[in-house]
Amino acid sequence: MPTSYAVLTGDLVQSRAIKAVQYDSVLYQLEQLFASQVETWGLSYNFYRGDAFQLLLTKPQYGVQLAISIRLTLLSLAQDCKISIGIGEVTNLRQDIKSATGPAFTLSGTGLDSLSGSQRLQIHCQQSELQAILAVPVRMADAMVANLTARQAEAVLLHLINPGLAHEAIAQKLGTSRANVTKLLNNSHVDYQLLQAFLIYCEQHICRSLPS
Repeated sequence: MPTSYAVLTGDLVQSRAIKAVQYDSVLYQLEQLFASQVETWGLSYNFYRGDAFQLLLTKPQYGVQLAISIRLTLLSLAQDCKISIGIGEVTNLRQDIKSATGPAFTLSGTGLDSLSGSQRLQIHCQQSELQAILAVPVRMADAMVANLTARQAEAVLLHLINPGLAHEAIAQKLGTSRANVTKLLNNSHVDYQLLQAFLIYCEQHICRSLPS
């Protein structure tokens, strides 16, 4: 069975309205997130057109987690983006992902073009069985995170990236109280434990779809 990859294609929402100073901060925070996971998730990435990005993961099981992490990073900065995840083969793998081709890239690119309205996240899998399993849960997660405040998104992101981190440690990073962190994590929009379970669910099903 051919090797599967995850390709994420995204672009910033209303990027022209972002002020230059804040735009630099947005790109810096995304760069920091991507760079921190190069080895862990087998990640390579590229920014293009000023407001768009594309990422390739050799460990596709982490594609959904990365997409949610990107959304949370941007939401914590009062910004957002559209992201399409494509999971499938890469037939022409190159060091520069801009020139790579294959079903994973096609699925990701066409998926981004099909995003409309308030929807910000989709997944498209080459394997129809995997698509049937993940499409609806991913759409539900998209709706869950959409209404987070910047502070809530920051707290949820810290928890997801550091799942073993105590609320007190998150509070120190945010410069707030432990009680406030608990309040931020247990907000009316996202059950952070359910979101963590969703990511594990996606990871497990993608792993099962990979060649043994």
